[in-house]
Amino acid sequence: MKKTMLFIAAAIIFALSPQITKAQAWERNTKVLAIGFGPSQFFHLDRYYYDRGPRGFRSFYWPLTGQFNFQGEFGVHKYVGLGFTTGIGGRGPYFNDYAGEINVPIGFLVNFHFYQLIADHASRDIKSDKLDIYAGLTVGSGLAFAFYPGLTRVVPIAFGGPHVGLRYYFAPRVGINGEFGFGRSIANVGFVFKI
Repeated sequence: MKKTMLFIAAAIIFALSPQITKAQAWERNTKVLAIGFGPSQFFHLDRYYYDRGPRGFRSFYWPLTGQFNFQGEFGVHKYVGLGFTTGIGGRGPYFNDYAGEINVPIGFLVNFHFYQLIADHASRDIKSDKLDIYAGLTVGSGLAFAFYPGLTRVVPIAFGGPHVGLRYYFAPRVGINGEFGFGRSIANVGFVFKI
């Protein structure tokens, strides 16, 4: 009986230990959804001006657009997450014959959460339960609806490139998110939610 009580007491102390029960901002089973806003830049391929323009006129362009972004990420490893990204954005006219666009990107992302790796090897608390710093790659495609005077064209878009990001959880399941990179998001600031 004495051994049983000692075992139960040890199990309770072990279970309630902050080192054991303290969750990190990113773990193997983490699932997050994020919404944000910021400038993006997608590769457009539109032969409209190539066919009309002077010889050698380029048929591609990278307009800077404002973008509402929605993304999800799901843990597949202690430090790695895979996910998706989409959104809607656009811009107004930026030269005489172009009246603007609305675009809808869809893509995939992979992130490496290196702050959690650092936290696992740190000898002191570095707030890894609230802070998540990561780097990753995004690749995708989509459509832009380009508006010309008297004409609307559907233009394919593509994007891809690296990004770095930071998430700070001010509540157990809600935080702020910032990403900076190239392609889908030059800068993206918003909120992140653990589900």
